[in-house]
Amino acid sequence: MTMTARFLLALAAFSLVGGRAARAGPSPEPAPAPAVAAAEAKFAAPAAAPAPKTLSFGVGLRVGGGIDSSTGGASSDNLGIKTLDVRPYVSGQVHPLLKFEGNLDLNNGDQSRIRVLDAVAKFEPDDLFNVWFGRFLPPSDRANLSGPYYQNAWFFPTGVNGYPSIYAGRADGGAVWGQLEKGRFKYQAGVFTLDSNTPTSQALYAGRLVLNLLDPEPGYYNSSTYYGTKDVLALGGAVQYQQLGAATQIGTNLATGEPIFARNDLLGFNFDLLFEKRLPWADTLTLEGAYYNFNKGAQGWSWYALASYLFAPKVAFGRVQPMVRWQQLTPTAGGDPTRVLDGGINYIIDGHNTRVAFAVQNRNPPTAPSTTSYQLGIQIQE
Repeated sequence: MTMTARFLLALAAFSLVGGRAARAGPSPEPAPAPAVAAAEAKFAAPAAAPAPKTLSFGVGLRVGGGIDSSTGGASSDNLGIKTLDVRPYVSGQVHPLLKFEGNLDLNNGDQSRIRVLDAVAKFEPDDLFNVWFGRFLPPSDRANLSGPYYQNAWFFPTGVNGYPSIYAGRADGGAVWGQLEKGRFKYQAGVFTLDSNTPTSQALYAGRLVLNLLDPEPGYYNSSTYYGTKDVLALGGAVQYQQLGAATQIGTNLATGEPIFARNDLLGFNFDLLFEKRLPWADTLTLEGAYYNFNKGAQGWSWYALASYLFAPKVAFGRVQPMVRWQQLTPTAGGDPTRVLDGGINYIIDGHNTRVAFAVQNRNPPTAPSTTSYQLGIQIQE
């Protein structure tokens, strides 16, 4: 092979190798170390999903019809729907720490007007410390914090409770509350008003403490019975104070016939107890009582005691629960007390969500005719 042929062959080989290298690009970099790869994967991971928002709806319904019978100077019997109450519920959360609740109420005892029952913004960072702001039930007695829908009796114990409210026990304001061991111990404290023009010096201050010696009761609210789902021995106490918060009638304007009131400071307090025990043979005994004192507001002192017994065996699709309750109010000025006796039989289908009641209530005030109310009622909520 001549020198020229050798030169041309070498040049062709060099061109072929160079072209392949140009198409293949630069040599790949060595694989990163495992620690570096893990760090890169961490930063490349997608961001965590935002906290879920929730929205819940519900409704409560109580309907009771029967007869109101009055005995005295002019005896009479009145037939009709005596209890008619509808409560739409809405609640939810926009963040795990920020929740809300809004409820309405329509009641035939209030001329069938629609009322704002609750409107609450809730900041709940921890079991031990929560803040509520808006319209809701202030710290008060167990019966008020149960409400009519979570009572053991069909009739609410209106004969003993003298705590002031805008409507249905509610007031406007803010409260802090918390609990230990999921409700074994609870505290509540707040400042409230009864209208939008309340002077600062006449704010309503309220507080409550609860100790559960058996099963705990979690949450701000409570029930008057748990129908045997837990054993309860709860000791509670509440106090409310408002400067010039009590009005006492001292006479009548002879020209107009309108009552004349004197305003006093309100200092009210109460102690309450709930004992509920599921017995060895599966029946449930419930005992409830409360003492109230509103003498500072010239309204008197009062108490009530309740007993019920829930039979475990079902009759058709529900359980039978007889109950009895005594209420008594003694005025500050003395004299005969007002006495109220409740009795009846509850038919429990689905706890507080579905129940039927036959209830009898006798009211015996010292200066007015005695009245007896007979009602057949049904409660449904979901």
